[in-house]
Amino acid sequence: MIMFIFNAIIQMIVLFLVLYFLLPAVDQEPQNETHYTGVHQGNTLFIQNPFNAELNEFCISEVFVNGKKKRFNTRLSALVLDFDDLDLFTPVSIRIIHKDSCNPVIINPDAIFFHTTFGFKNINVTDSLLSWKAVGDKSGGQYIVEKYTDFHWQDLDVIDAKGRFEGTSYEYVPYLEEGANKFRIKYVFPDGSYLYSRELDIHFYPEPVTFSPKRTSKMIKFSRSAQYKIYDPKDKVVLEGVGNEVDVSRLWKGEYVIYFDGKDPGTFVKE
Repeated sequence: MIMFIFNAIIQMIVLFLVLYFLLPAVDQEPQNETHYTGVHQGNTLFIQNPFNAELNEFCISEVFVNGKKKRFNTRLSALVLDFDDLDLFTPVSIRIIHKDSCNPVIINPDAIFFHTTFGFKNINVTDSLLSWKAVGDKSGGQYIVEKYTDFHWQDLDVIDAKGRFEGTSYEYVPYLEEGANKFRIKYVFPDGSYLYSRELDIHFYPEPVTFSPKRTSKMIKFSRSAQYKIYDPKDKVVLEGVGNEVDVSRLWKGEYVIYFDGKDPGTFVKE
């Protein structure tokens, strides 16, 4: 009796698997996407989620904020979207995946729409330059260059805004660590409010640094810009900095060791 029941269960499982994999799938309604962009101003966003009574289903299936999927119950007529994991005044990009036959509605769009004439334009980073153009900045405003290091954002430099409404360009020479680097620009208005640019990622794998001459009384030039440290015969750091050359004229005569980016050591003689 037990074997009969066991065999019956096995047959049911096999039949289910055959039907599941071989029968054609039921046609599903095509999906569509709706996009919104704005700025996190400390407000909660409400999204109307239309309900189709005939199909007994809601409009929205997924919501992404800045590329990350948000987790909440999509079987509700109104979705509450907060931005607790974002810094205030961070740019927000919302992507809503929904049925093709319906349209989700932002109930309070002013929650993310920032009413200002300021904007970042053409922001870019290479292995030698971080550059951006901005329109609508004001005298008294400032740009703060930030880098993501050790799980938090660190200020690198402060650049005063030129205050040209029609737009102007800015440049900053970053120091890149080997591997992944992440930057962003923070614009601070004269009244203390601020906006962030989008985040910029760059992976940096530099060629080893070479230098010349090996014997000199003044200057040593590097093959590229790098962080350097120079040690004397007693293993004491006597010079350090960042650049593509260094003046060693003030060093005592003798042999020294120079490191680039914490590695690639070489020796030279100060004459």
